[in-house]
Amino acid sequence: MVLLTSLSLGLLQRGGTANRYLRPDDFKAVPPQVRLTLNQRHCLIPQDVETVAPHNLVMGEFAKQGQQDWAAYCSVNGRSKVVVIWGGPSHCSGDPFGLDNPVDDDEIYSHADPEQWGRMPPRGSFWKLSVVPRAKVAARQKVGIAIRPLLKTALRDALQRTSIAGANAAYCSNGKWRELWYAD
Repeated sequence: MVLLTSLSLGLLQRGGTANRYLRPDDFKAVPPQVRLTLNQRHCLIPQDVETVAPHNLVMGEFAKQGQQDWAAYCSVNGRSKVVVIWGGPSHCSGDPFGLDNPVDDDEIYSHADPEQWGRMPPRGSFWKLSVVPRAKVAARQKVGIAIRPLLKTALRDALQRTSIAGANAAYCSNGKWRELWYAD
């Protein structure tokens, strides 16, 4: 049994850790059906300790232009993975970032490389999901280490995750996720 302690503004903290979480229902702007799906999966949404605003539940047009899809970090029993809730029939299979299994919520801290990163991350550090709008996807590839072939134009949004460890982005194309870039 894992003890969750309630903090201010709906934040929960897992007993014995610095990891912080929000419930799907704390994201009032998210459609009820999306929140219900995440609740049915027993998801808590991890919150990075250095980020004040709620995050890690984002909307983008990942599979098809005009289709509103939702992506969230879903933590169950201290292990997280990205869950995508498709807003229509178009979708991509698998994990956007190629992770077959959930990872420990304290993975960033436990695998920290302060020499490479310039500092030790605080306990409770976590990846942050964001959406790269389709109009910026092709240009954004040139900022990090691009994975070939490069996109000349993008028809859909990309899903990006960032942390003190770096960043990477995934793009849904022909029913499969592909990595677009990464940066350390």
